Amino acid sequence: MTRKESRVERKRRPSSEERRTQIIEVTLNLVATRGVRGTTLSRIAEAVGITHPALYTHFANRRELFLAALDVLFDRIRKVHQASTQENALERLREISMYHTKLVASAEDGFLFPLFEFMAASPEEGLREALGVRQRALAKELADIVREGQEQGTIRADADPEQIGWLITSRHWTEDVAVLMGVTEDWDASRSNRLLDLIIGSIAVPEVASDDLG
Repeated sequence: MTRKESRVERKRRPSSEERRTQIIEVTLNLVATRGVRGTTLSRIAEAVGITHPALYTHFANRRELFLAALDVLFDRIRKVHQASTQENALERLREISMYHTKLVASAEDGFLFPLFEFMAASPEEGLREALGVRQRALAKELADIVREGQEQGTIRADADPEQIGWLITSRHWTEDVAVLMGVTEDWDASRSNRLLDLIIGSIAVPEVASDDLG
């Protein structure tokens, strides 16, 4: 690369999509550290390195920016649901849950702190309904896996898919809260996995012993 080409490369401005992605990432980081109320447009612009008015070329207002950040946040959470390729739906639910345990314990999840800051936001922020819609969609994904297991014959036909979806979601939340509150010595992976065993055991179709087949 020539010196001239090097200067051109350094001066290249981010594309509109790249800048939008950068703004969302900065917003999520600020929400994680300052909360929703403390994440002002001025702080976002300063952290990105652009002017306050320049934000409006990418987002109409603060709420639109927060909703875009929520979409990115829930896409990250959805990757937990995509962590298993097991054909057996019952084992897929187990692997998804185990992956969540590992991810949260590693502190590299990228969604835990901003998610709970968004959940704790004041009603006047107008985010609760948007959060509810996205969380229901995640619980439904788990419920759909339960239904798949019922069709496979690995999950009991009388199991309530929605209830199981929310039970597994609640287990994930318990792990999240334990990390946020610093009480992982009380609610550790061992206890969390025993809860998972109870959930899975309650819906699994019992294996038929070979002696019973005769």
